[in-house]
Amino acid sequence: MEFRSMSLDSGTQLHYGLVLPANFDAQQTYPILLLLPPGGQTRDMVDAGFSFFANGAIENGWIILSPIAPDGVLFFQGSEALIPEFLSKTAEEFQPEGGKYHIAGISNGGISAFRIATGNADLVHSVLALPGFPRGEDKNKLNLLVNIPVTMFVGELDEGWVGAMQDTETSLNELGGDASLQVMAGEGHVIQSLGDGVALYELLESFREK
Repeated sequence: MEFRSMSLDSGTQLHYGLVLPANFDAQQTYPILLLLPPGGQTRDMVDAGFSFFANGAIENGWIILSPIAPDGVLFFQGSEALIPEFLSKTAEEFQPEGGKYHIAGISNGGISAFRIATGNADLVHSVLALPGFPRGEDKNKLNLLVNIPVTMFVGELDEGWVGAMQDTETSLNELGGDASLQVMAGEGHVIQSLGDGVALYELLESFREK
């Protein structure tokens, strides 16, 4: 794991966490996970997200890109507009398999994942939210995700999130999408049972085949 920064065309400095697989070769394509962090989407929160995903990336040959929200502007409050340029610039060094990205997010990162996916569906291979759901205008754009597998996890004790995620699953599937939701028994907002990343990478690997 390491942290890097880049200067965007607007002059914004975007800092991000990076995980590379063993024996990384810049001439190859890789499955790439765009990981949106929870909470305030700070560097500490990027580290929190890595605790779920980093080891699995190294073991399974994935790259993770996890951006930090610049100036505290979250990735569903305006900073999502920076993501296409961020991905375009990082693709000069890290080539995504099939030209698309898998997007995952935790809590505020899950909300961000839906914002970014509905705004850039042509760049998205799959969406994984643990937890997360579309807010506001994004709920009216779910039709853009019907050809993208969407998997959601929520703790059964996570009041305020369960219902919204159930509604999202229903809406997507009624539109003809491929959405699933797992309500995790005994879990709260932080889904501890997914912390080793094993089940998450089984899912991510299955998405590569779709």
